[in-house]
Amino acid sequence: MKKTIVRYRNRSQSKRHAKAKMTMPLAVIGGLMPFGSTLLSAYRQGGVDAVVQHASMMTTGYDPTDGKVKFGYAVQKLYGPLAIGFLAHKLASRLGLNRALGAAGVPLFRI
Repeated sequence: MKKTIVRYRNRSQSKRHAKAKMTMPLAVIGGLMPFGSTLLSAYRQGGVDAVVQHASMMTTGYDPTDGKVKFGYAVQKLYGPLAIGFLAHKLASRLGLNRALGAAGVPLFRI
């Protein structure tokens, strides 16, 4: 039995799809700024040990110096600003701001 070879060389214009591009949502990245600034100040004051201690406090809420869980610190420094940035990104998408940025030709960043 002879197989037929199907070639898709001359595809019509309507069947072409734009390739998905990677974008960075600025509002979500901006929500990480308190986390980064706290780690930078901890590094300047106490070195790598202070960075590890502050990173564990901000991600889990556990304070290794006194052994207590302080979840409010984690919410204040990491999870709260990150959630606000995520909500701002979703609101901008619903309002069509990200689509307008894409149509304007802004290459990498979205709100």
